[in-house]
Amino acid sequence: MSSSNKIPLHGFNNLTKNLCFSLYRVHYLTTPAVINRYNSFINNCYSSDNLNVLLNKVCHAIGGNVLNIAKQDYLPQGASVTLMISEEAKPESLVAHLDKSHLCIHTYPEEMPQNGVAVFRADIELSTCGVISPLKVIDYVIEVFSADVVDIDYRIRGMTRDGLGKKHFNDQKINKLSEHLSQGTIEKYKVRDSSLPQSNLFHCKLAKKYVDLDQQVFEYQEQSISAKDKIKIKSQLMNEIETIYSYDAGK
Repeated sequence: MSSSNKIPLHGFNNLTKNLCFSLYRVHYLTTPAVINRYNSFINNCYSSDNLNVLLNKVCHAIGGNVLNIAKQDYLPQGASVTLMISEEAKPESLVAHLDKSHLCIHTYPEEMPQNGVAVFRADIELSTCGVISPLKVIDYVIEVFSADVVDIDYRIRGMTRDGLGKKHFNDQKINKLSEHLSQGTIEKYKVRDSSLPQSNLFHCKLAKKYVDLDQQVFEYQEQSISAKDKIKIKSQLMNEIETIYSYDAGK
């Protein structure tokens, strides 16, 4: 690569900040007849083209620029998108080599619902080097997915040096991830932090406090569901959400 095509790294920060989401959406399907329509809805809503638009917004929200894009839809279901990004890249550098950061998403739709409940999962990984911080997009990602359960990991790797040559293993004071959630998000979700600040490891899990049938029953028609069945469906959905939220691999 010629020097004219290289991205300048003035003030380069060698710390790698890695933010990972697992976002779960839980739907209730009232009859087996709607399974195919539900699968089509998920594939269309979370197609690689739509996910690409989302990731571009996330990239620009943290002050990044897109260098290159790879995207793929899968059969029968699912999609992936990967962006190479940099904070210094200019529009003419779109084919430049990745020097600093990447952003990717993979979706995992559940093809066959269990007892009427279908779970859709999307995994997002945002890895940055430099002064840009991925933490500012946490609320946006949660909101845009209307996630019922969110599992977040944040890890800082490596070291950098200041102008005097002193080593730094973190460039931002952080005790727990929930400090970076808006009040609006905290009002909607139960939040559980588990952090090891001394090791630059942070984990946070969220779960919706309430079930919204209008959002979570696929093709919801209020008049077609009895009051008794509404109570039952809410209970099923909340049980599914609580099961995902409460799972602890260490137990």
